[in-house]
Amino acid sequence: MSKALALTQRQVKALCEGARQAGYAPVVQIGNVLVRLIPEEHAIPPQPEGSIDDKGEGYF
Repeated sequence: MSKALALTQRQVKALCEGARQAGYAPVVQIGNVLVRLIPEEHAIPPQPEGSIDDKGEGYF
């Protein structure tokens, strides 16, 4: 069963916008949960299936 988020959507948006304007990505801790909100331009896109990482190649 999930609990309601301790922050409102408006508060999350304000945190994200304030961090963006300051040149940072926000990190929010709610209880024992750590949430890192990364700007989309810095996010790593999901790897397609069958990528080199899935086959175990490229690691020494």
